[in-house]
Amino acid sequence: MVAVPDDKDSREEHVPADGPPPRDVDRPDDLSADEPPDVDPRDEPAPFGALVLLTAGTAVAVMVIAALMSDPPGTRFVLGGPIAVVIYGVVSNEVWWPRWWGAIPGAIGGLACYFEGRTALADLLGDAWAHPVAYVAAWTLFAAVFALCSRFPRTFSRSPGSSPA
Repeated sequence: MVAVPDDKDSREEHVPADGPPPRDVDRPDDLSADEPPDVDPRDEPAPFGALVLLTAGTAVAVMVIAALMSDPPGTRFVLGGPIAVVIYGVVSNEVWWPRWWGAIPGAIGGLACYFEGRTALADLLGDAWAHPVAYVAAWTLFAAVFALCSRFPRTFSRSPGSSPA
C-alpha cells in the first residue's frame, strides 16, 4: 500500500513560488551545506582552470608586447608577468604554504619544456616562432603542474611507529 501525503502534513516544507527564503549571512551559525565547519579555506588547492588560463594568457600577452617593442625586453619583463599571476593566484585564493611545493617540479618541467621545446620547434616552425611558442607552453606547463601538485599537500609528520631521532 502506498502512502499518500496529506496536504496538511507538517513534515513537508513548502517553498514559496518565488524561491526559498533568503539566508541570514550575518549569523555565524548559518553554515553552508557544502563546507564542514572545521575546514580551513587556506587548505584548498589552487584553482586549476583559472590559474592555468591566466598564466597562459599572461604569457601570450608578454610575447605580444615583446614583439611590439623596438628593443628586446629584459629578463625581468619576460619572467615578471607569469610569475606575478601565479603569486596573485596563490595570494588571492590563500593557498596554504604546504601546497606550494608544486612550484619546484613545475619550474623544472617548464624549463625543460622551454629549452627542449624551443630547439625542437626551431626545426619545425623556424627561429622566429620557436621562442614565443615554447615560452607560452613552458609557462602553461608550469601552472598546470603547480595547480595539480597543490592538490596533494606536503606533510611533515613522521610515519606511524617511527621513533624521534
